[in-house]
Amino acid sequence: MFFNFSFWRYVTNPSQLAINHQKSAMRGFNRRIVFLFLSGIVIFALRDIWGMTTDTLSPMLVLATDGDYTIARFVSVMGAVLWAVIYIAFHLFFVSYILGLLTSIPVRRIVPLQLLVTGVLLIEKALIFLVFFIKGEATNVSFLSFGPLSATFSNTWFLIMFLNQLTIISALIVSLQFSFIRSYTKTINWKSLLGVLIGLQILFALLTAAIGYIPFERLFNYVMQGGAS
Repeated sequence: MFFNFSFWRYVTNPSQLAINHQKSAMRGFNRRIVFLFLSGIVIFALRDIWGMTTDTLSPMLVLATDGDYTIARFVSVMGAVLWAVIYIAFHLFFVSYILGLLTSIPVRRIVPLQLLVTGVLLIEKALIFLVFFIKGEATNVSFLSFGPLSATFSNTWFLIMFLNQLTIISALIVSLQFSFIRSYTKTINWKSLLGVLIGLQILFALLTAAIGYIPFERLFNYVMQGGAS
Protein backbone atom coordinates (compact mmCIF):
# COMPACT_ATOMS: atom_id res chain seq x y z
CA MET A 1 0.00 0.00 0.00
CA PHE A 2 1.04 3.61 -0.60
CA PHE A 3 0.24 6.93 1.01
CA ASN A 4 0.97 10.52 0.07
CA PHE A 5 3.12 12.72 2.26
CA SER A 6 1.31 15.95 3.14
CA PHE A 7 3.19 18.54 5.17
CA TRP A 8 0.15 20.41 6.48
CA ARG A 9 -1.67 17.21 7.35
CA TYR A 10 1.14 15.55 9.26
CA VAL A 11 2.61 18.62 10.92
CA THR A 12 -0.58 18.75 12.97
CA ASN A 13 -0.70 14.97 13.42
CA PRO A 14 2.82 13.45 13.43
CA SER A 15 1.59 10.32 15.20
CA GLN A 16 -0.50 9.48 12.13
CA LEU A 17 2.62 9.85 9.98
CA ALA A 18 4.38 7.28 12.17
CA ILE A 19 1.46 4.85 11.88
CA ASN A 20 1.12 5.25 8.10
CA HIS A 21 4.87 4.99 7.60
CA GLN A 22 4.94 1.64 9.39
CA LYS A 23 2.10 0.14 7.36
CA SER A 24 2.59 1.66 3.91
CA ALA A 25 5.19 2.98 1.51
CA MET A 26 5.44 6.70 0.86
CA ARG A 27 4.78 8.15 -2.57
CA GLY A 28 6.61 11.18 -4.02
CA PHE A 29 8.84 11.76 -1.00
CA ASN A 30 12.01 12.58 -2.95
CA ARG A 31 10.25 15.43 -4.76
CA ARG A 32 9.39 16.96 -1.42
CA ILE A 33 13.01 16.77 -0.29
CA VAL A 34 14.09 18.61 -3.45
CA PHE A 35 11.36 21.21 -2.87
CA LEU A 36 12.54 21.65 0.73
CA PHE A 37 16.12 22.34 -0.37
CA LEU A 38 15.01 24.76 -3.09
CA SER A 39 12.74 26.60 -0.67
CA GLY A 40 15.51 26.89 1.90
CA ILE A 41 17.97 28.19 -0.70
CA VAL A 42 15.49 30.86 -1.83
CA ILE A 43 14.75 31.98 1.76
CA PHE A 44 18.41 32.18 2.77
CA ALA A 45 19.39 33.93 -0.47
CA LEU A 46 16.59 36.52 -0.17
CA ARG A 47 17.58 37.21 3.44
CA ASP A 48 21.16 37.83 2.39
CA ILE A 49 20.24 39.94 -0.65
CA TRP A 50 17.99 42.11 1.51
CA GLY A 51 20.80 42.60 4.01
CA MET A 52 20.16 40.26 6.94
CA THR A 53 23.46 39.05 8.50
CA THR A 54 25.48 41.18 6.06
CA ASP A 55 26.24 44.11 8.36
CA THR A 56 29.99 43.40 8.17
CA LEU A 57 29.87 44.29 4.46
CA SER A 58 28.57 47.80 5.11
CA PRO A 59 32.05 49.38 5.65
CA MET A 60 33.08 48.09 2.24
CA LEU A 61 30.41 50.26 0.64
CA VAL A 62 32.43 53.29 1.72
CA LEU A 63 36.01 52.00 1.71
CA ALA A 64 36.09 49.60 -1.25
CA THR A 65 35.53 50.12 -4.96
CA ASP A 66 32.20 49.31 -6.58
CA GLY A 67 33.74 46.20 -8.11
CA ASP A 68 35.07 44.91 -4.81
CA TYR A 69 31.75 45.53 -3.09
CA THR A 70 29.84 43.77 -5.87
CA ILE A 71 32.13 40.75 -5.62
CA ALA A 72 31.75 40.72 -1.83
CA ARG A 73 27.95 40.79 -2.12
CA PHE A 74 28.02 38.00 -4.69
CA VAL A 75 30.25 35.86 -2.49
CA SER A 76 27.98 36.60 0.46
CA VAL A 77 24.93 35.33 -1.44
CA MET A 78 26.81 32.20 -2.51
CA GLY A 79 27.79 31.66 1.12
CA ALA A 80 24.13 32.00 2.14
CA VAL A 81 23.14 29.38 -0.45
CA LEU A 82 25.85 27.01 0.79
CA TRP A 83 24.79 27.56 4.39
CA ALA A 84 21.17 26.82 3.43
CA VAL A 85 22.21 23.44 2.00
CA ILE A 86 24.29 22.63 5.09
CA TYR A 87 21.54 23.80 7.46
CA ILE A 88 18.84 21.71 5.78
CA ALA A 89 21.05 18.64 5.41
CA PHE A 90 21.99 18.84 9.10
CA HIS A 91 18.40 18.89 10.34
CA LEU A 92 17.12 16.47 7.73
CA PHE A 93 19.79 13.78 7.78
CA PHE A 94 22.22 14.28 10.68
CA VAL A 95 19.50 14.80 13.30
CA SER A 96 17.66 11.79 11.85
CA TYR A 97 20.82 9.77 12.37
CA ILE A 98 21.12 10.95 15.99
CA LEU A 99 17.47 10.15 16.73
CA GLY A 100 17.91 6.78 15.07
CA LEU A 101 20.81 5.96 17.38
CA LEU A 102 18.89 7.08 20.45
CA THR A 103 15.62 5.32 19.62
CA SER A 104 16.74 2.32 17.51
CA ILE A 105 14.26 3.42 14.83
CA PRO A 106 15.67 3.03 11.28
CA VAL A 107 17.04 6.37 10.10
CA ARG A 108 15.07 6.23 6.84
CA ARG A 109 11.90 6.10 8.95
CA ILE A 110 12.83 9.24 10.85
CA VAL A 111 13.70 11.35 7.79
CA PRO A 112 9.99 12.10 7.06
CA LEU A 113 9.65 13.38 10.62
CA GLN A 114 12.67 15.62 10.15
CA LEU A 115 11.21 16.84 6.87
CA LEU A 116 8.34 18.22 8.94
CA VAL A 117 10.77 19.69 11.48
CA THR A 118 12.98 21.32 8.85
CA GLY A 119 9.94 22.71 7.08
CA VAL A 120 8.78 24.29 10.32
CA LEU A 121 12.24 25.81 10.85
CA LEU A 122 12.20 27.31 7.35
CA ILE A 123 8.71 28.71 7.92
CA GLU A 124 10.03 30.35 11.10
CA LYS A 125 12.90 31.95 9.18
CA ALA A 126 10.57 33.08 6.40
CA LEU A 127 8.19 34.63 8.94
CA ILE A 128 10.98 36.51 10.71
CA PHE A 129 12.32 37.75 7.38
CA LEU A 130 8.86 38.90 6.30
CA VAL A 131 8.36 40.87 9.51
CA PHE A 132 11.81 42.47 9.24
CA PHE A 133 11.18 43.25 5.56
CA ILE A 134 7.89 44.98 6.31
CA LYS A 135 9.41 46.82 9.27
CA GLY A 136 12.42 47.88 7.19
CA GLU A 137 15.04 46.87 9.75
CA ALA A 138 16.47 43.75 11.35
CA THR A 139 17.94 42.69 14.67
CA ASN A 140 20.24 39.88 15.76
CA VAL A 141 17.55 38.34 17.96
CA SER A 142 14.26 36.73 17.05
CA PHE A 143 10.97 38.04 18.38
CA LEU A 144 9.84 34.40 18.65
CA SER A 145 12.60 33.58 21.13
CA PHE A 146 13.75 34.45 24.63
CA GLY A 147 16.58 36.53 23.14
CA PRO A 148 14.89 39.95 23.37
CA LEU A 149 13.78 39.24 26.94
CA SER A 150 17.27 38.16 28.03
CA ALA A 151 18.76 41.29 26.43
CA THR A 152 16.73 43.43 28.83
CA PHE A 153 18.48 42.07 31.94
CA SER A 154 21.81 40.75 30.66
CA ASN A 155 24.72 42.07 28.63
CA THR A 156 26.26 38.62 28.19
CA TRP A 157 26.16 38.06 24.45
CA PHE A 158 26.57 34.28 24.74
CA LEU A 159 23.53 34.05 27.03
CA ILE A 160 21.48 36.22 24.68
CA MET A 161 22.44 34.12 21.65
CA PHE A 162 21.78 30.90 23.56
CA LEU A 163 18.29 31.97 24.62
CA ASN A 164 17.71 33.35 21.13
CA GLN A 165 17.82 29.77 19.84
CA LEU A 166 15.12 28.63 22.25
CA THR A 167 11.87 29.68 20.62
CA ILE A 168 8.25 28.59 20.56
CA ILE A 169 9.25 26.67 17.45
CA SER A 170 11.70 24.67 19.60
CA ALA A 171 8.77 23.57 21.76
CA LEU A 172 6.79 22.66 18.63
CA ILE A 173 9.71 20.60 17.33
CA VAL A 174 9.98 18.66 20.59
CA SER A 175 6.24 18.02 20.40
CA LEU A 176 6.47 16.74 16.81
CA GLN A 177 9.40 14.45 17.56
CA PHE A 178 7.87 13.18 20.78
CA SER A 179 4.49 12.36 19.19
CA PHE A 180 6.09 10.60 16.21
CA ILE A 181 8.52 8.47 18.21
CA ARG A 182 5.94 7.58 20.86
CA SER A 183 3.56 6.39 18.13
CA TYR A 184 6.28 4.49 16.31
CA THR A 185 7.57 2.53 19.29
CA LYS A 186 6.13 1.87 22.73
CA THR A 187 9.33 0.48 24.23
CA ILE A 188 10.84 3.86 25.15
CA ASN A 189 10.12 5.46 28.50
CA TRP A 190 8.27 8.67 27.67
CA LYS A 191 9.97 10.69 30.43
CA SER A 192 13.43 9.70 29.21
CA LEU A 193 12.41 10.42 25.61
CA LEU A 194 11.12 13.87 26.49
CA GLY A 195 14.29 14.64 28.44
CA VAL A 196 16.50 13.56 25.53
CA LEU A 197 14.56 15.66 22.99
CA ILE A 198 14.67 18.76 25.21
CA GLY A 199 18.35 18.11 25.87
CA LEU A 200 19.06 18.01 22.13
CA GLN A 201 17.41 21.41 21.66
CA ILE A 202 19.52 22.86 24.48
CA LEU A 203 22.68 21.28 23.05
CA PHE A 204 22.00 22.68 19.56
CA ALA A 205 21.32 26.11 21.09
CA LEU A 206 24.63 26.02 22.95
CA LEU A 207 26.53 24.98 19.83
CA THR A 208 24.90 27.70 17.75
CA ALA A 209 25.72 30.34 20.35
CA ALA A 210 29.32 29.09 20.52
CA ILE A 211 29.69 29.23 16.73
CA GLY A 212 28.68 32.88 16.91
CA TYR A 213 31.92 33.54 18.83
CA ILE A 214 34.14 32.23 16.03
CA PRO A 215 35.72 35.28 14.32
CA PHE A 216 34.98 34.18 10.75
CA GLU A 217 35.59 37.64 9.32
CA ARG A 218 39.00 37.93 11.01
CA LEU A 219 39.95 34.43 9.89
CA PHE A 220 38.87 35.23 6.33
CA ASN A 221 40.98 38.40 6.27
CA TYR A 222 43.92 36.52 7.77
CA VAL A 223 43.80 33.88 5.03
CA MET A 224 43.19 36.32 2.17
CA GLN A 225 46.03 38.60 3.31
CA GLY A 226 48.49 35.74 3.71
CA GLY A 227 48.58 36.01 7.49
CA ALA A 228 49.37 39.70 7.54
CA SER A 229 48.12 41.69 10.48
